[in-house]
Amino acid sequence: MRSIRTPVLAVICLFATLFNAETVSTAQIAVRTSNAVTSCLNWRWVGNCLWSDCDLLGCEVQASMKVRHYIPDLVVTVQRAPVDIPWNEMRRLLAATQSASLLNIFGVLTSSPFIGAGGDVAVSTDLSRNGDVRFFEANVFGHPLEEIPFEADKLLCKSVTKAGKPYYQSTMDALAWRFAPLESARTEALVPGQREIGSSSTNSWGAVYPRSGFVIQQSPAKAAAVIAQRACDIVIGPHGRHTAIKLDSPAPHTTVPTYLHERESTTGLWQMISPKVDTNCNPFGADDPNWDLGRIDESRAFIWNLWRPYECCEPRGSVYLGAVRF
Repeated sequence: MRSIRTPVLAVICLFATLFNAETVSTAQIAVRTSNAVTSCLNWRWVGNCLWSDCDLLGCEVQASMKVRHYIPDLVVTVQRAPVDIPWNEMRRLLAATQSASLLNIFGVLTSSPFIGAGGDVAVSTDLSRNGDVRFFEANVFGHPLEEIPFEADKLLCKSVTKAGKPYYQSTMDALAWRFAPLESARTEALVPGQREIGSSSTNSWGAVYPRSGFVIQQSPAKAAAVIAQRACDIVIGPHGRHTAIKLDSPAPHTTVPTYLHERESTTGLWQMISPKVDTNCNPFGADDPNWDLGRIDESRAFIWNLWRPYECCEPRGSVYLGAVRF
């Protein structure tokens, strides 16, 4: 594992891929997300909610639908350096502040062999699946579709995220993101297979813990997927020593999982939208040696949607009495 020990080399590493990284616009993210609604939304009518309205003449009980469906809550970008954010608008908005944040702490970052200075540290620089140790930056944003009104919004639950809000930036969490030993003593990191991304003992993409930017993985796409899972685990689950912004509390009579588990589709599903555009949603860890074909481009930058399941009731009445599930 290499570390960069001079400010000059660090700056070169930081800006080396500025002109090679492919970007996707907010409009493209919205379109690619919409193309997956049919397979990822999974809208279901799961029961009825009961409400009471009372006046001087007595009380009336009314029923409304209780629905369950997935929402594209978060957009996750994974890239080699801060300036390579593949979401075009967010790159322009955040690249300068993220670069400044790293430059301000270079003295700390380059003083320890356990801390990287940024950039992809994999041995390989071509498009083949060579090289084992990789480092990526990550950003987690509220999905832009959260602020687009729908005619059927009464039948859709309200997300706990705000469109475009940066819930996690690895550059603002630089010390914890680069210093893996900070979480190496946790049970999740010590017990083999406990938080492993993969469907079997012979198919492991990598571990969720310790939640740092370093991954031992030959495939850049699978390594980036591990990074995306870690970043969202920080946002949704316990922050620990990491710096992240909390999600909003659910709206009244709305439930959403309070954690993200790599093997439980009932806590979240992934949809890649760059460089490959998926029209379905799945958990990471597919036992498929060809999974990463078409998912690696020259920029080594990736974007995923995280769809999470919600249950909610359409408000009707002043007093909520409870719900009856089918």
